[in-house]
Amino acid sequence: MSTPATRPAPGTAPAAVRLLVVGVLQALAVSPTVVALGLLGLSTGPRGATAALAVLSTVLVGPALAAALFALGDRPAELGLTPAAAFARGYRLNLLDTAKLWVPALLVLAVLAFMVVDVAGEAPPWVLGTGIGIAGLVLLWLVQVTVITAFFTFRTADVVRLGVYFLGRLPRVTLLVVALLVLAALVVWLTVPAVLALLGVLWTALLLRVERPLLAEVRQRFVDAA
Repeated sequence: MSTPATRPAPGTAPAAVRLLVVGVLQALAVSPTVVALGLLGLSTGPRGATAALAVLSTVLVGPALAAALFALGDRPAELGLTPAAAFARGYRLNLLDTAKLWVPALLVLAVLAFMVVDVAGEAPPWVLGTGIGIAGLVLLWLVQVTVITAFFTFRTADVVRLGVYFLGRLPRVTLLVVALLVLAALVVWLTVPAVLALLGVLWTALLLRVERPLLAEVRQRFVDAA
């Protein structure tokens, strides 16, 4: 006797369909950034200013990343949300919270990008190395707090502290996130930003998988314990 097929819960969708829908929506959400980066790539203005503007143009990546993380997580299936509805809900819920984190962080990164590019070839290597190192830590912290914000509701100050705390709390997770950031940078460097936008959902799915231990510890130590 054959085993009856299990009927999926309302609102659930096959993994491939969910990836496709979320990927299209995520690419559309970051398309203004892709266009801005393309135009800046044609700019003949000062390199430092162009680099700073390129950093600032990624402000829409924050809510798009948080929305995609939320849509790829377990909560949408529990709520019976379709992939499109889950992405829209995640975007709406995280827009303000991610803006509070991304805008200040991007301002810092823009200043660092301006300084590093502007003095490249003139400053001592340690100055450039320090600037790049600080920028890398800020970017890594920004990814961590975006992941936390996508799944939990904390005060902004608490999210800031959690992001710093988890930079050193889970070294393996941190190293894997660094590897994902390097991979994203290589894709942009070897191709164009549009390629990363189109493949962004796969990068996001990998990020979610890597960050599972972090999310589990946040839930256990700072949510369930409370």
